[in-house]
Amino acid sequence: MKKFRPDFRKLTADLFEHLRGIVLVFVLIVSVLSVAVGYRYYRYTQDEPQFCASCHLMKEAFSEWQKGRHRDVVCQRCHHLSVLEQNKLLVAFVVKGKEPLSQTHGREKPWKECKGCHMNEISQGSITPSKSYGHARHVFIQRIQCKTCHRVSLHNFRPDEKACSQCHRIKKDHGRSAGIETSSCLKCHPYK
Repeated sequence: MKKFRPDFRKLTADLFEHLRGIVLVFVLIVSVLSVAVGYRYYRYTQDEPQFCASCHLMKEAFSEWQKGRHRDVVCQRCHHLSVLEQNKLLVAFVVKGKEPLSQTHGREKPWKECKGCHMNEISQGSITPSKSYGHARHVFIQRIQCKTCHRVSLHNFRPDEKACSQCHRIKKDHGRSAGIETSSCLKCHPYK
């Protein structure tokens, strides 16, 4: 009688083929889930103002944004970073944790973004620079930047009453008219 001797090479090859299929399915499932979760996280970081409020000391700025005229515009529309800058912040966050980062992203760049919405005729009910004589004169003819008049204080973009006097000297423009120095320029010179 012949002894039964299993062919280990064949068994090992069969087992490897079986495991290879399971491993491939597992890798495929993990890859699909990673892409789905990664995309969802990316969309959250790009489209959700709550993301900004969650990782910065931004409670006051976030609150002011919610009360402001731009509350329907997500933070990232004006305060966006390049992919390289985003990855630098991500690495810094992973390494340093929630301690404040020295990154000044979004402080100056948003002024360049104003033109994206406000130069078009579709600026959702606000006075566009092209429809307003005052804006047309200052923005198009004299090439004054938005931030010169619309100094921001935590998402409050109303023009500063004192901004006019930086360029316009009241006595030079109006002579010695009594009491005009205390009056608001915008009362007589509305941007409409």
